[in-house]
Amino acid sequence: MTDRTFIEDQDLVEKMLKKLTPLNESSGWQCELFIDKTTNQKWEKYQFELLEADNDGIGLRRFPYPSTKEIIRIALTSKYFDEIDGASGLLLDMEFDKVEFREMLISEIEKNINNIDKDRFEIIYNRAELYETLNKREVLGKHYKQIEKDAEYFKELMAKAEGLRQRLKQIKK
Repeated sequence: MTDRTFIEDQDLVEKMLKKLTPLNESSGWQCELFIDKTTNQKWEKYQFELLEADNDGIGLRRFPYPSTKEIIRIALTSKYFDEIDGASGLLLDMEFDKVEFREMLISEIEKNINNIDKDRFEIIYNRAELYETLNKREVLGKHYKQIEKDAEYFKELMAKAEGLRQRLKQIKK
């Protein structure tokens, strides 16, 4: 499990939490820090929505977080579906802190389209909300033309993501 950066498999999270020591520190909204005293690696415990259940899931991710580029690499290459999910979810969470990832993620998907299976793409598409057209950039203090330009940018990114989705459906039939 120590080769993992993100863990959302609930059985693995439970096992891992037994090995970790709470630091009694918050690292964000509904997030707690833990440490693996054998490796000194910090882990962040967080909640996420479980689609197949009525309650939230518990996830673990290494702390501090890797770079945006590395998170995208993990989403595109991990052999663990829950790690793909966790990486994609963190990208979305980071967007609230004004970290832009969509263009870089879509570009990497385009470059690697032949190596990405439909299931992986669907996880990334849904968890990172690539279907979303909402302008995520700051609007206060901006001229309305700039706001419109930003809104158009997000619509274009969604259209690219949807185009990739359709392409994958054709390739992977």
